[in-house]
Amino acid sequence: MGANQLSLFDYFPGMFSGTAAPAVLTAVIMASEAAAPDTGRKQYSYDVGEELKGARKHLASLLKFSTEWYAELEKDPTQAFEAICRDELLGAFPIQEYRERGFSSEVAYAIKQIWDRVCQRPEDNTLAREHFVKGIAELKQVFSEAYAEAEFRSAFETLQADIKKATWSKHEHLLLKDPTVANYAFWLSLGDRFNRTFLSGGRGKEAAYRSIFDKAFSSEEGQDWTWTEPKARSSVKGSSKERWERRVPKEVIRLSQEPSGVEKPEDLMTHYGYRGIQFGNWMEDAAGRYHVLCSGNAHADLAAILNIPRHSISFYGALGLAFGSRGTGKASAHFEPFRNVINLTKMNGGGALCHEWAHALDFNLNSWSHGFANGMMAPLSACEAKLNDSLAANSIKAAFARLMEQIKKGNGTIRHSVPSELPPLDGRYGTEINRKLERAEYDVSKALMSLKGLYRIRSKKKWIDLGMYYCHLLKEAGREVPSEFFIPTDFSAFFLDAKERGEYWRRDHELFARAFEAWIEDELVERGMTNSYLVSGTRCEGPYPQGSERIAVNAAFREWWRVLLASGVLQDEQTWSRG
Repeated sequence: MGANQLSLFDYFPGMFSGTAAPAVLTAVIMASEAAAPDTGRKQYSYDVGEELKGARKHLASLLKFSTEWYAELEKDPTQAFEAICRDELLGAFPIQEYRERGFSSEVAYAIKQIWDRVCQRPEDNTLAREHFVKGIAELKQVFSEAYAEAEFRSAFETLQADIKKATWSKHEHLLLKDPTVANYAFWLSLGDRFNRTFLSGGRGKEAAYRSIFDKAFSSEEGQDWTWTEPKARSSVKGSSKERWERRVPKEVIRLSQEPSGVEKPEDLMTHYGYRGIQFGNWMEDAAGRYHVLCSGNAHADLAAILNIPRHSISFYGALGLAFGSRGTGKASAHFEPFRNVINLTKMNGGGALCHEWAHALDFNLNSWSHGFANGMMAPLSACEAKLNDSLAANSIKAAFARLMEQIKKGNGTIRHSVPSELPPLDGRYGTEINRKLERAEYDVSKALMSLKGLYRIRSKKKWIDLGMYYCHLLKEAGREVPSEFFIPTDFSAFFLDAKERGEYWRRDHELFARAFEAWIEDELVERGMTNSYLVSGTRCEGPYPQGSERIAVNAAFREWWRVLLASGVLQDEQTWSRG
């Protein structure tokens, strides 16, 4: 089996100055892949095929916050979700700009504190994002001329009155009384913490804005721009939730005998059927070469693993592929459903192709299952309830339903910490419940698990109450009380982990894509193959199925894929040409 390695060190040596390239980076590169001489004209990173609308170079021509800019962005909700957030629209507070424009230190500090209270993202829907964009623009405007304290207080009072009206818009009787308050509802999209800043604290509570005023105008903290100086960090670090980031391989290692046939962008269209290939304005030719060659290899390996025709990778011309031209935020890659485009970023796209292709598969199969008549692009994984309405064969629908159930259902547990002071008992259970603890050798978690399925315990609170009850029994018996126990659920550990990570992670199409890439990496390993540009890192700890759950999910994927291949849907170009 041939070994082929393409390394970021080879293409961006300046980024790793002072760092010796490890021995493994000694690349085995075919003669046909040797670097082309520099003629001044890009030989790899040039667009071919259909123009893929919605790239950053297209958005850059539109004024941010304009109607045209927002409309262009919202054509793809996935891209809009990433782009419309506080970090992108507000960014870091521009201290130097405020100083140069003549704002007092105290006023600038007060404005910064208000900015800091804006939520990171609005709710995930079109109207909320539209309101968020408007809210950010209005927030910047309202204090734009408030150079001194008196002007700031006046602007603050105006904003305070507007936000009170915004809160009234949530109440139907107030809305009927004064329909104009609906015009202020956009302020609500900036989040509860932001809106509470302008409201009274209620009985016995101090309003949040009092703290802002005190820090900015009544203490030394806001004076002479001292608040801009970095503060000494405490040596005592508090615990924080782990934030997972995709591991981007520094070297792309490939072990495969599959020829890709790709040496230039046009080859990705010729061999894999993409309708267009796009590069960002800042994609150097060396980086373009790296992505063209690596993606060609990755596509060859993916088609081989899935046993599908190479042109079905693009769904016979439906899909577009972009490199470093459409990224927003911190994402290493993303899929745009409404434009049907996969984008891999210039520096961090390695290892993400499989995940994004899984999204493309998910969305395009759903369109196929509705005869390409669905106006709204949606993932098949999020439409389980509507599977019966699809045109897909019953065998495909049943296999897919079993797959999604395997991904989300299981015997995962939720950790619960036991307080040092046990809360008072609220009644006692019968003898049979008590005996479960003894039979579990006084292990609270095992005792709780033994109750699953025997009793109708449906709420998390009920499970916690039972666990605490067992802790009381242990204490009464003079036994050691655990510092934590685990309550049983009907969900997989994979799904529970996703729920804990946040809304983005627990979406059905994200669960599907991460489970898919884990399956593909395992399939590569079983065949003695490696392609770290296609997929990498799913076998390490992170937001992927692991252990026995992973084995079961992989089996469900294999069964679904067997049924899908037997149907011939991915082998029939005419079917996809109707889309």
